[in-house]
Amino acid sequence: MKKGQGALEYLMTYGWALLIIVVVGAALYALGILNPASYVKSTCSGFTYFQYRDQKLDAGNYTLVVLNSDQEVNITGLRIELQDAVLTAPVTTTAPGKQETIKGDIITGKAPGDSYDYEVVITYDVMGGITGKTDRATCTGKVMP
Repeated sequence: MKKGQGALEYLMTYGWALLIIVVVGAALYALGILNPASYVKSTCSGFTYFQYRDQKLDAGNYTLVVLNSDQEVNITGLRIELQDAVLTAPVTTTAPGKQETIKGDIITGKAPGDSYDYEVVITYDVMGGITGKTDRATCTGKVMP
């Protein structure tokens, strides 16, 4: 008889400990401490011609900062490929090695604090060379207030 009581006490002790661990974990997740979305880093990866420097997406604007490579180019557009927004940037001529900021209005339907993951396409012409070239990257981050 005493063997069954000892086993039950053993299981109850570990059961309560596991229950406390689950409750603390759920509380930490609800507070955003263990929420992976709160640790989204603002970055773009995949560009082959341009070098990524910085980006920002807020409720109505998208800003992308890139570094031009070794040729003078004419940036003719910036497109964000998602279902509800297409952004076309004004034409900008950029010298070799120059940092360029591309801005435009955009409506994403996302609230501040939401994370995003979009494909960004820069369309450009090489001055005195091939026109209609594109450079793509996947950009992630959080919508700024």
